[in-house]
Amino acid sequence: MKKIGAVALTALLAGSAWYPFAVQANEDVIQMENEDVKDATDFVRATGIITEIENKENERMVTVENDQGLITIFRIQEKTLLFNSGTTNEMKPADLKKDMKVEAYYDKNKPMILIYPAQITPELFIVIDEEKPGSVKVGKFDKDFLSVDKELKLNIGEETAIENQQGEKIEKADLKDKELVVFYSITTKSLPPQTPPTKIIALNPLTDEEQGEEAEEAPSVPESVLVLIENDHYMKDGVKMIPLRKVAEELGYYVLSQPETNGALLTKGNVTFTITRGEKMYGYNKSLQQFTVAPELIGGNKTYVSEDVLEMLLGNQ
Repeated sequence: MKKIGAVALTALLAGSAWYPFAVQANEDVIQMENEDVKDATDFVRATGIITEIENKENERMVTVENDQGLITIFRIQEKTLLFNSGTTNEMKPADLKKDMKVEAYYDKNKPMILIYPAQITPELFIVIDEEKPGSVKVGKFDKDFLSVDKELKLNIGEETAIENQQGEKIEKADLKDKELVVFYSITTKSLPPQTPPTKIIALNPLTDEEQGEEAEEAPSVPESVLVLIENDHYMKDGVKMIPLRKVAEELGYYVLSQPETNGALLTKGNVTFTITRGEKMYGYNKSLQQFTVAPELIGGNKTYVSEDVLEMLLGNQ
């Protein structure tokens, strides 16, 4: 049995406006030719608007919708770092309200529960201040405080507040080899832009215990499906293409060809997928999702889809 973690989930979300999540997953996180850029951050960024908040015993389930209508539920807990982008002040889960614009950051190495809408426990949650301008960058920086992706240079001065993840004051030297959360409001017009940051927070690496918290709940790919894919697939643009009907039926779906729309309809219980060959977008119940590579007809009668669809199919096991 094989478990699929955050990187695979991120691949599923590629192409949407979420840099994660059922969310556009940031393609820089998934496919990069430059190894330095690939290591620019351990976090996936997601943006959207809060549409619903549900209070649970130990957390708040915050539903966020991006500008393409894709939905993700963020599990906001007491340990979640929660800040205002403009004031840089720390916030409480109770401060979250509907219609707030937010950014979420979660570790790309952390396993995810494979369901839709995706449920993600972010390490960092930012409320975008509509009145006080302010930007946030999460990433790794070199010894000269130039971001690894070369997009921002920090000019840290006495006015810059520097803290660790626990909110304790630390020194500039303590930022070495840490992933940083940088709050800033102005930049130069140089390349790369430079900024005197307002506040910097040094993040702790994700512990093995935290990485395993949600892994226990993550569905696994049945061995029969893995064997099926191993024996019947091909690669396109670096993406594994798998046989739609074989995989879907092995997972318990009913597959109906739809020649009039050049596609197929997958159903299982109250779940429906509508897929069209040659089109990256596909329907999932009343929402739209996106393949990494558009489905193709091979051999005259077999439709192949990018392997990332497994995340959605398994989410309904």
